[in-house]
Amino acid sequence: MEFDYLKSYSVELYGTENNQKTRIKPSIALAEVYGDNLPTGTIKENLDKLEMHTKNAALAQNMMVPNSQAFSNTRGFWFEVFIAVHAWNYRIRHNLDDVLIVKMPNVSSFDFRRIFEEKTDRMLKQLEISLLKNNVRLITSNPDLLIVEQEDLILDEHNIPISCLGTQNIMDAVNLYKILENKCRWNSLKAGIGVKTSLRPDRRLQVVHEGNILKSLFAHLKMRHWNREANFKYYGASSEIISGADDDALQTAATHTIVNVDSLPERAVDGLYSLLTFDDIEKMLNTILKTKAPHQ
Repeated sequence: MEFDYLKSYSVELYGTENNQKTRIKPSIALAEVYGDNLPTGTIKENLDKLEMHTKNAALAQNMMVPNSQAFSNTRGFWFEVFIAVHAWNYRIRHNLDDVLIVKMPNVSSFDFRRIFEEKTDRMLKQLEISLLKNNVRLITSNPDLLIVEQEDLILDEHNIPISCLGTQNIMDAVNLYKILENKCRWNSLKAGIGVKTSLRPDRRLQVVHEGNILKSLFAHLKMRHWNREANFKYYGASSEIISGADDDALQTAATHTIVNVDSLPERAVDGLYSLLTFDDIEKMLNTILKTKAPHQ
């Protein structure tokens, strides 16, 4: 049955009466399109389907069609939800009873440093105070996905598979990060993933920067905790085909490993994955979780 776009809540008007604009409501668009099932096929097909759904809703309700920048941001969110939900079901299928794969929000709403237990949180605050004394700030961005290995974080509801993208299921996947607050042991963090819908030159640099900052923080914690064995990996993932230039750029060295003679050189980004289909998400998780560091 054809969807009635006049009844869609995937877009709304905002602004003043003389300057009204159209806002996309990404979670509602997902629920309207996939409320009874999970997406299949290619990632691009499904992102295009969601974009067309919201455009049709705007046109049917006499709203201005959102601009390309609005869709760029929204497609990024949709892509991250696809991965987060697939990862949720992946860990259940593979009986990973000590691992969570968590979609992280923007740092402006939740700084990922808030996940750490008290001792590590205190260490990071001491670092920040020390830096501020020299007019330097500790500015980080959140990884789009965080892989945490800590069995006591997993609740019964995390072992219930997601079978469709209804509103509640989306919220469960998107808000999973909230259970981490003040509970993560520092060496429970095994990997981060930076997710991009494209790898333009500026996006490539962003992934390298994110990997550098996160790995430098982890190196600091290794030193403070006197644990040389703990390991943290950072990966990039794109919904587009990866070029040779992309791969070359992401081989950049992690800066903390080239200024410390005691550190072995390592990449800021340990691997780059092209996620064109949902099978590619599966293959990426197979590779990353197979090579995760052992229990510390």
